[in-house]
Amino acid sequence: MDKVVRVCSQYLIQHLDAKNCVEIRSLPGISKNKQLVAKVDRFITKQFEYLSKSPTMLSLPCIQIEVLNQTREEMTLVDGDALCQLVLDWVHRQSDENASLEHLFEKTHLLYLALDNSLQDCIELPSGEVSDSDIVQDYKKLSKRQTQINLKNRRKSQLQPAKPRVLIYSRDISDQNLTENLDLDWSLIANTKVQDHTFLALVSLAGALATLSVMLRLNRPTTPSPTNTPGETAPGSRLPSEEKPDLYCVLPNMSYVKCAAGCANLNDNLLVCGGYDRGECLKSVESYSPDGNIWATLAPMKEARGRFDIAVSGGKVYAVGGSNGTTELTTVEMYDPLTKKWTRTSSLPLARSNAGVCDLDAKIYCIGGWNGQVGIKQCDLFDPLTNGWSSVAPLLTGRYQAGVCSFNGKVYAVGGCDSWNCLNSVEMYDPTTDTWCYTKSMITPRRGCGLAVFKGKMYAVGGSDGTHSLTSTEIYDSESQTWTPGPSMTTPRANVGVAVIGNKLYAVGGFSGKTFLNSIEYLDEFTDEWTTFIPKQDFSYQLSLPNGSDRTSKSDASSVASCSDSGSVSE
Repeated sequence: MDKVVRVCSQYLIQHLDAKNCVEIRSLPGISKNKQLVAKVDRFITKQFEYLSKSPTMLSLPCIQIEVLNQTREEMTLVDGDALCQLVLDWVHRQSDENASLEHLFEKTHLLYLALDNSLQDCIELPSGEVSDSDIVQDYKKLSKRQTQINLKNRRKSQLQPAKPRVLIYSRDISDQNLTENLDLDWSLIANTKVQDHTFLALVSLAGALATLSVMLRLNRPTTPSPTNTPGETAPGSRLPSEEKPDLYCVLPNMSYVKCAAGCANLNDNLLVCGGYDRGECLKSVESYSPDGNIWATLAPMKEARGRFDIAVSGGKVYAVGGSNGTTELTTVEMYDPLTKKWTRTSSLPLARSNAGVCDLDAKIYCIGGWNGQVGIKQCDLFDPLTNGWSSVAPLLTGRYQAGVCSFNGKVYAVGGCDSWNCLNSVEMYDPTTDTWCYTKSMITPRRGCGLAVFKGKMYAVGGSDGTHSLTSTEIYDSESQTWTPGPSMTTPRANVGVAVIGNKLYAVGGFSGKTFLNSIEYLDEFTDEWTTFIPKQDFSYQLSLPNGSDRTSKSDASSVASCSDSGSVSE
């Protein structure tokens, strides 16, 4: 059967042309043949400007979308790929909330960009907001007379942005297709600009082809200023449609998919070492600069290692134990950012992977882990001054894949696995008495979670409950000794790395339950929401390079620019 499929695919590719490419892409079950789909999609993308005017394209079912924009500048900066992908994401969410997509073809939908950079229906805009204009109010009235929308499962946290905002960068579609488990039944195939501020996209919706007609619409607030009559503008002030919008870039992906990597803050950059991908443990090291929104490759470790962690002490990075894919490791190596080299240090007393590692009082703690047979209780302490390891009191419960960090002069071991069970128990180590004690358990059992101190509290991020990879987080308040639910991540992440840089808590890589991840996201201190986007306040250009650098063009001439450390644009 495989041979028949291969021969048929070759025949279709050999006879692919502008007249039949859409029909071929419409074949039932074609998404199961990823290679065929990729070739057909590339052909359609190259020919899409022509295809967009063809009778075949015009005969496809079409979802009509209007996206509100608060400024003319915002409308000129919108990137077509980013816009159409956001619209597709919105359509996909509607399918999760409704059994059928048929209702989406019945009317024009008016959407706005919410704080988490997702599109939301304007029917959900609170009354009295600046953007609740005549346009929006008319739309709300029309929507109430048409299809009733089930709001029960809708996300309630979406609010209108305080200022106009525009997404000016999105991952290239080709980059997205590299994901091993990409759902080809829900994909953006191609798009083109058909008029000023109007885009046409070809998409696959649950395996069926359809088009998206997306028009940008200027939203003029109708509420007059309390000190001016309607139609007048205060001296020196600007109309909302002339206000400069907030600009946003996507966080760039790491070079490799990985989970169970070592993550830490090194000189206000996000350092990611090693990890495990689909087939092997890695020795690669990369560093993310929040200021430049770009990844840099650093010297690789001497030994490939995954299922391990790192800690920073005295300005140096220590990679402790782990697995090379075959055996558990005793080896430890140290990275010096001044020499940019890794060197070996004293080995662990006991080989282990999935141990927790943290720094406290200029010493490195290695907590628990897996010795190839069971979750272990052993805990060890490394003193960089003596370059030696010594044992400290063992855990009360042997555990591996626990979240470990130092907090208020103590070491915490959170969750993990005891060989059979996923744990929610928490232990606290007091170095002054060399003792462990149990403290308040988490709400949810989780192994492979990230643990970090953020905003004066301890955050347990993601992990697995033994069945599913988690988006959920929990927050520990040491004063009340209680765990409370925190904001959920945008993506489920088990064996996730975490690190705090500035006012952001980063979650790095992990396993979603379906695929290994190369993406990162962060929890912002001020919005208290996880996001994969970063604001760029000083751009007057359009940009869309997938590697985190910025391609821009001036209104009078093309130029290439990149973000400097100061946030300005330098050529």
